[in-house]
Order: sequence, then structure tokens, then C-alpha cells
Amino acid sequence: MAEVHPWKYVDPERHNPGRKGMLLSNQIEKFCDEKFLIAEGYEPKNLRPAAYTLRVGSKYVDSRGRQGNLDSKKKPYFKMEPNSIVYVSTHEKLDLPCYIAARFNLRVKWVYKGILLGTGPQVEPGYRGYLSCPLYNLTDRPIRIDYMQDFATIDFERTTDFCVGANANEISREIISGEELDSIKWSDETYIVFKQKDYPPLKLLPDHDVISSLLELSHEVKTWRNIGIGFAVSFFALTLTLLSFGANVYRQVSDLTNTVGQLRAVQDSARERQDFSNDLTALREKIAALESQIKANERTLSQGTNKR
Repeated sequence: MAEVHPWKYVDPERHNPGRKGMLLSNQIEKFCDEKFLIAEGYEPKNLRPAAYTLRVGSKYVDSRGRQGNLDSKKKPYFKMEPNSIVYVSTHEKLDLPCYIAARFNLRVKWVYKGILLGTGPQVEPGYRGYLSCPLYNLTDRPIRIDYMQDFATIDFERTTDFCVGANANEISREIISGEELDSIKWSDETYIVFKQKDYPPLKLLPDHDVISSLLELSHEVKTWRNIGIGFAVSFFALTLTLLSFGANVYRQVSDLTNTVGQLRAVQDSARERQDFSNDLTALREKIAALESQIKANERTLSQGTNKR
């Protein structure tokens, strides 16, 4: 195994109880001087109080899934198409010690442009190589991306203790090779570590079918967005139609209810007139009977008078 710098496994500040936490600029610079953190492409002016500004590297994939190379002369930039995805890599190459993790994210001014970073922000301890990430253009206009343009910031933080009490040579001898990751057993503890090989730019790039479908994906998004708008308009029109139909039905039911009420009123009035007619007929019959009785009584009285 090739000789490894002791700082890869052993923190030079391991005896300092206040070392844990995010690294400030002096600590970042200290590690960069030893070719750690930013192992290649380090630019002192990009150092920030507690972070470093990463720049766009040469390797990229455009909105149509075509891989390309940027440089300062022949091809200094490319453009992100509206509503599309591209892949970019960093100009800087990283080499993280096994006790330092990193986080990176887009600069705020890129977010204000309408670009989003499409990857997780954490970089695991022990990682060696370039960073690559997808960028999403959420706007309806093309956006230019320049070679060596500042686009992301990365900060660094110490983890919990790594292989306490061991020196670099002892740790190197305890490395157990795995299929994707290695492991180290020390003092009844097991630590997972990255294989110490360089990860090239765009290593995790999706296969050809996925890349070539990026533009189609944006077209499908537009299509589904138009379908969604059409569906919303249709739903709104259907809602208005149903509301109008419901209002008409309500009016017709109300009119029918009024008509039924009027018919019932007429029926009640006719029934009352019939009852009145029946009562009047009965009264006439009673009057006729009284008149007949009175005439009979008069005849009886007349006959009695003549006999006297």
C-alpha cells in the first residue's frame, strides 16, 4: 500500500479538547497547505470565514444529455435551456481526512437566478475526488454557465473521534477491503471508510437512457402543465354548468311546489263549495218540511173551527 499522509487518519489537533465543530478559515488553510480538504485547484481568494467557494470545472452534461468539456479558450461556457437539467463538476479536487465531513450547496445568487442544486449536500469523511451534481433551471429563459465560475460553497466539520489512540501506520494495517467501501476495526469499534482512490468528475452520471430523456422530461413537464391548466379550465366550466343546472332544477322544483300548492288550494276551495252546497240543500229540505208541517197544522185548526 502506498504511503499515506498521517493526517488522513490522525487529527493533528486530536489532543485539543476544543477542536470539534466547524472549521474556520485558519484551519481550512492549514489542511489545504497539506493537500487535504481542497487537494487540487485551491485558490486562497476563495477562502471564506468558515467555508470555501467552489468553481465550475471542465466536465459537464448539457440540457440535451451531451457530455462536453469547458476551457478558458475554445469553449468557456455553455447554456442551460429553460426548464431543464444539466450536470456540472467542480474544478477543485477534494481529499477529506477520515474525521472531517463536508457540506456543499449553491451560492445564494444562483438560487436567486432560479437554479436549484439537485443532490444531497453532505460529503462523507475520507472522500477523494471531484464533486458532481445536477442543476435544475426552473425559469423560462436560458442561463449561461461559465468555466471557473463561482457556483457553490463548501464547509467542513470534525466528526467524533476516529480510531482513538492509533497512529497512521496502525490504522493502515487494519483496513479491511470491501466491495464498495472499506472498514477498520480498532478497540472493539468498527469504522466504515471510503476506498482511497480518486472519484472522477461525473462518476455517478446516470445511464444513457436517463440522460437522453432530460429534454423529453422538460417537454413532458410542459405538456402535463398544459394538460393541468386545460383540466382546471374544464373542471371550472363543468362546475359552473352543474351550478347553473342545479339552480334551474331548484327553480323548477320551486315552481312545481308552488303549482301543487295552488292546486291544493283550488281543491280545498272546491271541497268547501261542495260542503256549502250540501248544507244549503239540507237547509232547504228542512224549510220545506217545516212549511208542510205548518200547512198541515193550519188545515187541522180550520177544520176544528168549522165543526163548532
